[in-house]
Amino acid sequence: MKFIIPVLLIIVLIITTLFYVENVKLKKLVIKQQEELEVSANYIKQLNKKIVEDRNLVSSSKTSEEKISALIDTYMEEQNKEINGDSGNVIQYDEQRRFIPDIEPVKGDFAISQWFSEKHPGLDFAAATGSEVVTVAAGEILSVYYDEHYGNVIMIDHFNEYATLYAHLAATFFESNNTVEKGETIGLVGNTGNSSAPHLHYEILLYGKNVDPANYIDIEK
Repeated sequence: MKFIIPVLLIIVLIITTLFYVENVKLKKLVIKQQEELEVSANYIKQLNKKIVEDRNLVSSSKTSEEKISALIDTYMEEQNKEINGDSGNVIQYDEQRRFIPDIEPVKGDFAISQWFSEKHPGLDFAAATGSEVVTVAAGEILSVYYDEHYGNVIMIDHFNEYATLYAHLAATFFESNNTVEKGETIGLVGNTGNSSAPHLHYEILLYGKNVDPANYIDIEK
């Protein structure tokens, strides 16, 4: 009889522990599903707004190779005009600067949650889950992949010395080898990988080395 009570206590403890572990798993699953629903709802809302604003959204029929060629040809033509003193005839900014990463990578409201440093090679844009992430310059998507630390990642080559990286995405809208224009939506802000809150981790690489993105966009520290 003297062993019955300890045995019963051990059984109760084991059952309680199992219930606790299962409850934690269920809570994590519910949180993940809520985040996915929030992402979907935000994106549908943004997509509907785009449709209302522009009824002529049509996918380009050009192949990736043709688009790259056209982008480079236009870029070289503009550079030649500028060199030859015909800059007055060049279409301003959007055309002339489309390969330079000088716009904000997140649409809508955001706050900088972490600045560039030796230990942190980019800027963190804290924004609502599902906020649109845009490419900061025209280029070709080098890779789309999942990283244990960075979560869902997109990396883009801008046909010059620049490349950019976008991490912790909730969703990605392109595959590798696709070309994108400056300001085109490529994904949604998320909380994937090693991340404690929804945000975009954004990097600029110049000749393969990280540089401070704050030097390219008008953000006050």
